[in-house]
Amino acid sequence: MQTISTQWKSKPIYPKGIICGSDQEQEWLLPWWWSRLRDHNDHPVVFCDFGMSEEALQWCRERGEIIPIAFDPSKVALKEDVDPGLVKLWENCYTSTVWDFRHVWFKKPFAFLRSPFQKTLWLDLDCEVLGSIDPLFDMCNAESQLGIMREFTLTHLPRFHPGALYNSGVIVAEHGAPLIEKWAEGSLTMTHEFWGDEVLLSHLINTLGIYVNEIPGIFNWRVSQGININTIICHWVGCGGKVFIKEFGGFKPTLEQFQRSCKKMD
Repeated sequence: MQTISTQWKSKPIYPKGIICGSDQEQEWLLPWWWSRLRDHNDHPVVFCDFGMSEEALQWCRERGEIIPIAFDPSKVALKEDVDPGLVKLWENCYTSTVWDFRHVWFKKPFAFLRSPFQKTLWLDLDCEVLGSIDPLFDMCNAESQLGIMREFTLTHLPRFHPGALYNSGVIVAEHGAPLIEKWAEGSLTMTHEFWGDEVLLSHLINTLGIYVNEIPGIFNWRVSQGININTIICHWVGCGGKVFIKEFGGFKPTLEQFQRSCKKMD
């Protein structure tokens, strides 16, 4: 297995753009994700290969650049190598499927390190883009090199509180941000302590006192917060969110039906 670097790969080629990543388990989301993104945005996209099928890779080649992400799955701690108390906690929070996904989740910081953009926006494939994402690129700079949303149930906690948790489904980062390198290093050495990439990232932000720009909730909205017709990015997290995408196509069809109904009433 090729040794993977935890440093930024090269100087950026383009000013800004979007990256995403997928394996075979999640690649069915790609056409839906792409359609929603292209409704409102034309930024260049780089697809990170976390283990996609050849069919999905060909689909990506027709739409953007592909970057293979080398990662040794043996670097991710197995269930038997994790403290039993943490095993119980993680499975209570995320069910036993947590062990199937961890090797994919911890690839995310390495996708950033291979990005060709000066400002990189990562979007999970279960993120439904419903408007322009341009404002997000202004939410990272030399001072605050990362823009990310705090989990909405924890916004009452002070900055750097150990319980403050950030959601890694939508992240904008400045090329060269040291925090991304620390995140990658932790993804190789600290996976026995954290169930996933976003808990590790939150730990680094809080313990190291790294200032990040907390982006507005409309750029990473959950329906558990209620219905918000001003949402720019609706994040369909978890298994339930994926089922809703499959069965109903996300929020866009419902929003369009509502708008048609309003026009009929005018």
